[in-house]
Amino acid sequence: MAAKTESFTQRLNESVSKRFNWQYFLQDNITGAWWLTLWVIVLALATVFYTNKQLTVYPVSTTIVLLVWALGLVLVTLDGLHIWHSRAGSWLRQNLLSSVSNALLTLILVLAILAAVYSMWDWAVVNATFDPAKTEPQYRNPDGATWGVVIGAWDLLMYGRFPREHIARVWGLLAYFVLLGGFTFVLRKVGLWAKNKIARWLFTALWLIAPFVVYILLAGISPEGPFINPQALIAGEIVVLAVFALFVWQKVVKFSWLTLVGWALVWPLAYIAWQAIGKSGMFPPINVNLWGGLMLTLIIAASVIVLSFPLGMILALGRRSEVRGIPGWLIWPVSILLALSGFYFSTTEILASARNTFEQVIAFWPVIILIVAYILQRTFKGNVIAFTSTAFIEIIRGVPLITLLFMAIIMAPFFMPEGVTLENIWAVIIGYSLFSSAYMAELIRGGLQALPRGQYDAADAIGLNTLQKMRFIILPQALRIVIPGIVGQFIGSYKSSSLVAIVGLFELLGIISVIVANPQWLGLRKELYVFAGVIYFVGSFLMSWYSRRLEARLGVGER
Repeated sequence: MAAKTESFTQRLNESVSKRFNWQYFLQDNITGAWWLTLWVIVLALATVFYTNKQLTVYPVSTTIVLLVWALGLVLVTLDGLHIWHSRAGSWLRQNLLSSVSNALLTLILVLAILAAVYSMWDWAVVNATFDPAKTEPQYRNPDGATWGVVIGAWDLLMYGRFPREHIARVWGLLAYFVLLGGFTFVLRKVGLWAKNKIARWLFTALWLIAPFVVYILLAGISPEGPFINPQALIAGEIVVLAVFALFVWQKVVKFSWLTLVGWALVWPLAYIAWQAIGKSGMFPPINVNLWGGLMLTLIIAASVIVLSFPLGMILALGRRSEVRGIPGWLIWPVSILLALSGFYFSTTEILASARNTFEQVIAFWPVIILIVAYILQRTFKGNVIAFTSTAFIEIIRGVPLITLLFMAIIMAPFFMPEGVTLENIWAVIIGYSLFSSAYMAELIRGGLQALPRGQYDAADAIGLNTLQKMRFIILPQALRIVIPGIVGQFIGSYKSSSLVAIVGLFELLGIISVIVANPQWLGLRKELYVFAGVIYFVGSFLMSWYSRRLEARLGVGER
């Protein structure tokens, strides 16, 4: 033992004398510059003052932190002098205790975090009340939370004003998604998703009809009207057969008479099933304006995500399209003719009734036709698809979301047939989806531009058509590159759904303003906003976690 002690002592003295220089140490950490010296002195005084304060308030925990901090300094010193190496010492020396300033900052930040955790724990648990019957001011603890408001207003927070006699439909929808997600996960985990074609097609179909299941359960189907509407039946059949023809043309689906019959029967069977559900009266209509709370938040966020992704993909491809444009000899005569017609029929009338300079300027709006024609021919070489996609993206990105939501609600009636009313929630979802799709398009366009030109040429060389090229070669690689940005946009759409409260929809934050107006819960905003913050954090964290998992599986940034 004495020999070992002597050996360690000799190594320590040798290391200190040969491998440590006090002059260099002081110059690097304290005396290298006047501002560094001043910073270290101020930081040291602040650390001593704050540590002494924390010793008074939390003596046990602060003492433990100081001992651990001191032990860390010892480990860092031994590791730095090459006397005794340890993983903990190496990690601390590289990350937290690499200098005098960092060591002091680490101590003061750990103590500050510890104090914040203690304060939050005391407020949220120790001094909190949980009885929903004791939320009046006389029962509240000023030093603790009153979680009874969350418990008492649970139904409002979850469903808003959704009819309580139909709550079973909400739970049925939740069960549908839980079972569908669970079975899909199990099939992928055990490998049946790739091996069993029938199971894959079945569950894919169940996911595709999920929006209709949501509508049937939460909005219901009216039993009024005829069972068969020939116009709707014929129009839907034409659309389905047109999509089938497009898929056959682009070689997405292989033509056969059996396939044609299957596609032809899809719409009639779906239409009859829809009408049968409505006539059965199993799911009577529910006013969608009664939707609210977390349920409405999830509906809006999911709808925007599902709609904005394919629309953004189409806009990105449209902006990069290289189809042959309309020739100038056709654009200019048509544009000039339209402009002259506008001047003749519109400008003269507006000028005659103009009351100020602004209205006089507006009267010359046909000039815009000539400007658009110039931009279309000069910048886009007559490519209407690229021009339309670019104009849509830039205009939507230049308008604030709140403005677009108000415009969607106000302008929606002008685009609806006479006698048909579009509820505000659908107008908001459409407007929000258009807004999100513009940003999604730019993200996807970034992924498309990141691909080398050789990928496009290789797809053309093996004889793929445009749809096959995008489906099998280009889009899988482009979307893989921009997975972090896409998921970030999804998270932004989820959190920004709270803005719909400004236009009168009672989602999670909107229903909180209703709850705190109740005299029994007056002033309990903090608890409700903390609850809402946790909900938003959990949703964002789950999407972020799945994004990282997907990136790791696809090797994003690694190959």
